[in-house]
Amino acid sequence: MNTNFKSTSKSCLQSYILPSLTGRGSLLESVALHWGRVCFFLLSLLLFAACSSDNDEQVQQPQPEKSYPLTIEVTENPMTGDGENSSNRAAITDISTLETFYLNYQYNSVYSGSGDKQSITNTSGTWSGGNWPSDVREGNPDVNVTWYAYTDGTFNWSDEGPKEAYINFAVEESATLQKDLLVAKVTGKTWNNCSGHLSFTFDHACAALRFLVKKAKNLNDYTLNISPSAGISIKLFNVVNQGKYYFDKTPPSWGLTDNRSGYTLYTGTFEDLRSDAYTELSQGTGPYLFMIPQKLDPWNHTGEPTNTYIELNCSISKGGDPGFSYSGKAYIPFDYTLEKGNKYDVKINIGKNSLYKVVGGTASLIIP
Repeated sequence: MNTNFKSTSKSCLQSYILPSLTGRGSLLESVALHWGRVCFFLLSLLLFAACSSDNDEQVQQPQPEKSYPLTIEVTENPMTGDGENSSNRAAITDISTLETFYLNYQYNSVYSGSGDKQSITNTSGTWSGGNWPSDVREGNPDVNVTWYAYTDGTFNWSDEGPKEAYINFAVEESATLQKDLLVAKVTGKTWNNCSGHLSFTFDHACAALRFLVKKAKNLNDYTLNISPSAGISIKLFNVVNQGKYYFDKTPPSWGLTDNRSGYTLYTGTFEDLRSDAYTELSQGTGPYLFMIPQKLDPWNHTGEPTNTYIELNCSISKGGDPGFSYSGKAYIPFDYTLEKGNKYDVKINIGKNSLYKVVGGTASLIIP
């Protein structure tokens, strides 16, 4: 309790009332005069209390920023093509295995960058995470917001010409580290026409390749053994492994860099490779090797290997011909056209006319 306030009130009452009750004049005049002073004093106390109340109200508690959670639905356009599932390399991601993706958005002159991405996660079939821009929701809920969704890579905006959203993405050289890239875009959404409900249909932005190998019939008289050298038996060289996937181009498309890489297709051993059926090249943890869509131009089998080619570490011998044997690297020119969203079974038929060696910078057929 405020004792100073009590003593002050008491002294004021004494100074206003007690002297008047002991002064001269009629009792009525004294009572009227002193009650007037009492009322004036009480009014002063009320004004003092009101001022104190106003000052208290000026101290505001910080208010949490309002959030407007998104409601997410997800579907997928599956990979198409002749590839079949098996048990090696990286696996194609589908709705049953998709666990996380990321969102960026654009409206008016606002372009959210890679540092502003929102993470969306799947928990028991329910997607959660992400918020509608609060300034749009509160300021103008009829503003169109464009949403960009992706499963990997770095989101950014082009610097030249009209701003275009893109994903900077690289395919890892190691098969066990490779990831499928899924992308989606939603336009024409305002808070008033969707209340934060977004439905994404994902497309596969890469191509998926499954490799199979056999010996051609024109090598039936030959024994073809494949074994590792420095840990590698079969490898594909000179494939563009990095690019930018542009969401806003018509249709969405890739811009390739000059970065190229090689991809190990097999690290095991084939003793006397079969010619009657293709054998799948097992490597890694799922059936496919992912590649950025591109046209692979083959080595022209002159000089040192360039462009795209397959390298084998092999030994070749011919029954009944002790004068012929070869052991070392063999090169096979390789060309293929890869389109996004497609899966391919790449069948490598190793024959006389495809096996080259390079000696002193000169290329020639191993088996003339």
